[in-house]
Amino acid sequence: MRWKVVLGNLGSILKLFGYSFYVPIIPALYYFEGPYAFGFLPFNALLFLFMANLTINIGYPMEIFGKAEDFHHDEAVVLVGSTWLLLALISSMPFLLSGMLSSPIDGFFEAMSGMTTTGATVLPYPLEQHPKSVMMWRALLQWMGGMGVIVLSVAILSKLSKGGLSLLEAEAPGPSITRLKPKIMETAKILWYIYGLLTLCQIILLLGAGLSLYDGVYHSLTTMSTGGFSNYTGSIGHFGSPVQWIIIFFMLMGGINFSLHYQAFKGDIKRVFANVEFRVFIALLLGSTAVITYILIGTDAVPIDSLRNAMFQVVSLSTSTGYTTTNYDAWPEMARIILLFLMVIGATAGSTGGGMKVLRIYLVFKNVLRSFKEFVNPRRVVVVRMGGRVIEESTLDIITKFFMAYMLIFVIGSLLLVAAGMDLMTSISGVISALSNVGPALAGLGPEYNFRVVPPAGRFLLSILMWIGRLEIFTAVVLFNPQLYKRKRIGSIFRFKK
Repeated sequence: MRWKVVLGNLGSILKLFGYSFYVPIIPALYYFEGPYAFGFLPFNALLFLFMANLTINIGYPMEIFGKAEDFHHDEAVVLVGSTWLLLALISSMPFLLSGMLSSPIDGFFEAMSGMTTTGATVLPYPLEQHPKSVMMWRALLQWMGGMGVIVLSVAILSKLSKGGLSLLEAEAPGPSITRLKPKIMETAKILWYIYGLLTLCQIILLLGAGLSLYDGVYHSLTTMSTGGFSNYTGSIGHFGSPVQWIIIFFMLMGGINFSLHYQAFKGDIKRVFANVEFRVFIALLLGSTAVITYILIGTDAVPIDSLRNAMFQVVSLSTSTGYTTTNYDAWPEMARIILLFLMVIGATAGSTGGGMKVLRIYLVFKNVLRSFKEFVNPRRVVVVRMGGRVIEESTLDIITKFFMAYMLIFVIGSLLLVAAGMDLMTSISGVISALSNVGPALAGLGPEYNFRVVPPAGRFLLSILMWIGRLEIFTAVVLFNPQLYKRKRIGSIFRFKK
């Protein structure tokens, strides 16, 4: 382990991240937010100016005294894990220094929820009372965390070659990395171009639907990232149906593999619809929407409202966005169970969505089905196929281990949350929400509540679970393996990414 290389590259990322603190200065000055420093300067503008310079000035010495050069797999794992923790700590400072939150645990929770695009919040209600500049900061955190701060860094730090791929493998949300171009740096740039273009398209459509520039930008940043932060206590229920339909579409775009977006932009639509995971994902959404709509018909005055509410909550929770338009926790039990399963399954690999990913669930299902066939006929050799391609046994083995690791962490986390004083359903749904980076959950953590009801120890636990879920479990867990710091390469850890 070359610690100087880790330190140098961490400094480079930190230096780049520091420039993001300049963005919230714009709303602070435009809305001329109080309180004022020196009698006339908005305090929050000075706060973000201070944080920008502080972060950049911390990053420069780290880059100089370290070695910001290419690295190996083990160094990539440590760099990714430490980057998310360090950036969450630094990002929590505006919430604390502005007075919005007073507890360091709450500040860390809010920042980690933003960075991991979870969307759970501990801010006091109503949300409308908080400064627009600090609220814009939490939206920007989700937008940067959606595609990934690491992916952005790879796109900018042209000196990375093999190390850049290792970073993407360790950080990207999904079991695979698709090279869109021979150079990994070009792939990272294309991903961010598509991400930015879709965000811009949503801003334009929301402005056309009557939203203010601030609200349009805010909700576009938190939609494409599948983050779900809103600056309104009623979330998207604050807006009318045209805005809700627009957000449904872009939540769906955020939950689809971005390599398929690239194929669509190239005009290769057939390849998009030929993708098995995409078809399963769409079928899952349509089926869940149909069932829940049937359950809800009669509860709304107009049937189209039942369809819209069902589709919105299905797309929101399956893509791990976490926006709400209604209190789905008051729905019949069957609808709530379906939503809970969607939170676990999540979106597609290579998207900004969380959860276990449709690809993994699909292959686990096919692997179990194969076991039944072999049990009935022991002499029969059955292989698992996906899209006409035979899936290697090593890949199936790693996906099975991922599933088991997810369930083990889920059980332990639920028991710890119960021990902290939460009821069973709240604990179960809260842990699933954190691990899948969803946001709202059920029972005591449903749409009508926020995570302030969780004891401090529980909020810290959920913050760590958000971090583990965002790093796809293996990358986070392997950091606690002492062997990581002894061997130069641990390429075997990334076999599940193939």
